[in-house]
Amino acid sequence: MKIYYQWNPWSYMNIASLEVAKNLDIEEKDIIWVPEFSDVWENISDESIWVLAIENSYMWSIHPNIYGFIKYDYEIIWEYYLEINHCICSLEDNIKDIKEVYSQMPALEQCHKYLKSKNLKPIPFWDTALSAKHIKENNLKWVWAICSTKAAKLYGLNILEENIADQKWNTTRFIIVKNKSNNLNYNLKSNKTSIIFEAKDIPASLYKCLWAFATNNINLKKIESMPSYNKSFSYYFWLEFEWNLENKDLKKALDELEFFTKKIMILWQY
Repeated sequence: MKIYYQWNPWSYMNIASLEVAKNLDIEEKDIIWVPEFSDVWENISDESIWVLAIENSYMWSIHPNIYGFIKYDYEIIWEYYLEINHCICSLEDNIKDIKEVYSQMPALEQCHKYLKSKNLKPIPFWDTALSAKHIKENNLKWVWAICSTKAAKLYGLNILEENIADQKWNTTRFIIVKNKSNNLNYNLKSNKTSIIFEAKDIPASLYKCLWAFATNNINLKKIESMPSYNKSFSYYFWLEFEWNLENKDLKKALDELEFFTKKIMILWQY
């Protein structure tokens, strides 16, 4: 069994993949990185799973990975929450020597207050870990990177400060996804279900969709709209709720929901 993830060694996706591998007894050599989210989705088979970031507590949902479920018939088997500990690191050892800071745009945004307080210029780069690698390999002076502490140590950079994100509980949620024909069991169970649906174009359709859960005492945990592929300014809704698919009340709720929707995709329970 292999695990695919996007970005580079000691990026946060790599760190999350290593934690997932522990629960599945997958060896580190079978954890494989690829450059783009699309490469992750396209490398799935019955002999592999993949770990993808789905949302961050400070920023937003990562829509390219949500849309993957619309393009491909795959399912979620678990979720993993990783605390994000951004550090600032460089070949230099004094913050007074800093001119610019490289990192992935979300990381720079998550550290906005810190960068502003130090009067540092943020420079968007492809990846957190890759920014550290870029500084090391090109022997860049007066330039710092924001990345994980493990990435900083891997590339031999000096760590000036840790936990520099504006939100001290900064956390990214990852999902573990597999092909539906893959019989892998993650051996952990929860009471959460995720679905994507498209409401009918009728008055109060979204209200009626949500009312299906309210009348059946189903606790909604998340709802988010996103543009559909069908036409301009039409939308899908990503919905998460408690209870599993075997629950009788949930079955009633889904039956009611189907009446007010054009399409429902159940991403499974985990």
